[in-house]
Amino acid sequence: MRSAVLPGFVAGLLSQYAAAETQASSATSFDWTSLKPSTSLEYTPCYEEFKCAKLSVPLDWLNNSTSVNGTSRVNIAIITLPATVDESDPSFGGTIITNPGGPGGSGVSFLLQAGKTMQKIADDTKHYEFLSFDPRGVSYSEPKADCFNDEFSRDYNTLEVRAMGPLDSGLNVVRRQKSLYGSYGKLCASGSEILSYMSTASVARDMVEIVDKIEELRNTNVTTNTKLRSRGGLRRVNQREEKDVARIQYWGLSYGTFLGNSFASMFPGRVGRMILEGVVDAPDYVAGLWSTNLQDTQKDFATLYSTCYDAGSNCSLYQTNDTSPSNIQHRVEALLDTLDESPAQYVSGSHIEGITRTDVINLIFQALYQPQLYFPTVASVLSDAMAGNFTTLYLSLGIPSASNFCPSPAPTSYTWESDALYGVGCGDAVPQTAVSAKDFVSYVSELKAQSPDFAATWASIRLACTGWRLRPKYRFQGPFTTPESDPSNVAGKPSAPLLFLTSQYDPVTPARNAVNMAKQHPGSGVLVQDNPGHATLLVPGKCRDEHVRKYFAEGVVPPVGTVCQPDCKPFEECPEAIATNMKRGLEGAAPVPEWLTHGRLPLGITG
Repeated sequence: MRSAVLPGFVAGLLSQYAAAETQASSATSFDWTSLKPSTSLEYTPCYEEFKCAKLSVPLDWLNNSTSVNGTSRVNIAIITLPATVDESDPSFGGTIITNPGGPGGSGVSFLLQAGKTMQKIADDTKHYEFLSFDPRGVSYSEPKADCFNDEFSRDYNTLEVRAMGPLDSGLNVVRRQKSLYGSYGKLCASGSEILSYMSTASVARDMVEIVDKIEELRNTNVTTNTKLRSRGGLRRVNQREEKDVARIQYWGLSYGTFLGNSFASMFPGRVGRMILEGVVDAPDYVAGLWSTNLQDTQKDFATLYSTCYDAGSNCSLYQTNDTSPSNIQHRVEALLDTLDESPAQYVSGSHIEGITRTDVINLIFQALYQPQLYFPTVASVLSDAMAGNFTTLYLSLGIPSASNFCPSPAPTSYTWESDALYGVGCGDAVPQTAVSAKDFVSYVSELKAQSPDFAATWASIRLACTGWRLRPKYRFQGPFTTPESDPSNVAGKPSAPLLFLTSQYDPVTPARNAVNMAKQHPGSGVLVQDNPGHATLLVPGKCRDEHVRKYFAEGVVPPVGTVCQPDCKPFEECPEAIATNMKRGLEGAAPVPEWLTHGRLPLGITG
């Protein structure tokens, strides 16, 4: 079942057709099937400036099999952006591993689109290579976590959910959707074996293996008596001590913060540097509640109106007689009320559609993830809709057509992302199968107290878990904590405190999550950048960059209470924000990077 929600931790696309465009452009530039899996990192040049490999790891880390060719292995797709200096250069700072979120986000696509941006932020006196990977079941990794393997059936089920309506419509809608998700759970339970081995604990253990294989590869390039520069210091390859095991340098976003938090808590002596950005409340996540995400969503929404008003004629929603942001807000709310009362009638060729309030709300929710990129376009779409033109809004829904399934309904791109989401997210959490439909109605009401506009969309994540039956053997439930760090690489302790990074008004991982998680890791720091949106990565900020560079180079976190200002705001020109080819309108004029919204909403629906 293709995800019908905008989950905050899913790395996805704004629409189905954009997903196809982006994946097609990536897939045609490199043939991942040509790579032979190996138990070491055997790189092949790929995507012009990158190098790729498939690392073979055990399917079950609790029953570590040495078989390479059997079904007891998983092949992890790995991509690396080399440093701008040679590894022998004194300024080489080692490898930074990154994860874009999800669960289900493709690290391969993420690094292709964001690697140079992150490298530019991190590089200064030291220069880093960046590595990312597709976690188990995701995109180019094998086997894939695809419950359907049939795009017609996947889209048919998505349309079914859309037709049922949003989850705040009442008990009957909840009952119907819950039943459908139950059937989806049965389908996945009878599908790929990988779905039972996708827990975050397994992926964290995969990262230990990746770190060791990076070290092993570097060691093969030097002689026994050669000193190897690693993590800012020199040591002899043949004189490793327990305290000197390979340590990770990591930068995780969104769900990637839960992955990083789990890694640090499970393997604290393997932590060198770790930035967690757009922070997930780990105890809430493993409880399966998804209830500490929407506290700042309405504040983020309010910045659409305030920044539009400040931008004046640069914002399509602004009118010359406006005296405050509330004038713009009232017009948008009037549009929503009208569509709630009488959905807009739209005809495209032989396809007919009724465009609802929910469609518009979900479009706005997408824009809240990255206001710097999407506020101007969503303002234009809303302005057109107010004038009776719903074409661009309709295109944002990504309604499938019959031609999508010719000549075969088998997937040709990474369309099973929601299967991966639930495989990890529902598997990590305590079972939700005992939650009744009436219980869920109450849950939706609780979320609406946090965010009246977006609660119904968000609630769908937990509803899907009520039908999930697979339970992974390898799970980590906490505690999410580490010992105090020690820069001398003491065994069992991080080399540096963790750094938690957050935007001021994040729609799905509020800043308070960063503060609360930091309290569990002695000496850790919290850095806030005063921008709306999910995390800070796409919003240029020289202040933020300076702290990130100092942290990776020296392991120093910012002083308590540090707040950085961004270099620009929504509706303002921001020349250093992101490469031109990564910008797009919501109408699908050009591919949107998969990781930008950390959410997939292919049909603009809730549920």
